[in-house]
Amino acid sequence: MGVIKEEKYSIQAKNLLNFLIQDYLESLKSFHQDNYYLHEIKKLRFNINNRIRKLLDIAEVKNNFKDNFYHIIVFNTEYNGIIKTELDNIPLTYKEEGQNIFVNKKKLTYNQLMTIVDSIEGFKNKTLTKCSKAKLEPILRAKNALENDFIDQVISRETSNKCQEFYESTEKEISKITEKKIKFILGLENFERYLKEKV
Repeated sequence: MGVIKEEKYSIQAKNLLNFLIQDYLESLKSFHQDNYYLHEIKKLRFNINNRIRKLLDIAEVKNNFKDNFYHIIVFNTEYNGIIKTELDNIPLTYKEEGQNIFVNKKKLTYNQLMTIVDSIEGFKNKTLTKCSKAKLEPILRAKNALENDFIDQVISRETSNKCQEFYESTEKEISKITEKKIKFILGLENFERYLKEKV
């Protein structure tokens, strides 16, 4: 059987890494300042008839990033009172109109914003782990092919080098995307503070 002369393994890493970048970009859209208090609102619990109920059992919560409020639609207005009591405890201000409670969005403190940044950093690290696996797969396939004499040492080394290059370029791209997102979340002033603290 003839030995393959052309390196064709690294294309798998390149394609997968490109997919992971696109997936990362798309997934980052779900990280937003609004999520901080939205999460606080959604985790509200109520004791109704000696049973613990979640807010989402008794109401629907809507959020549009463009609005300056969260919209709670209460299924039964008799629950408005207990919901408002819990909102007062957070504390958040609101306006009540029948079964609608419009909760004003609150400006986040630097530390609150940093919890979102920490989540983004964690997500970035998970993505880079996936990228590392994507880089390794073709290298292992080439190594296996080398052991079985399907390719020679030159092709195996070329696969390894190309995959490493693709990985490094992906890592740079993901870091750039992450920094841009963190800057958007923090705003310019907080972002400068974040950079100083990072050093």
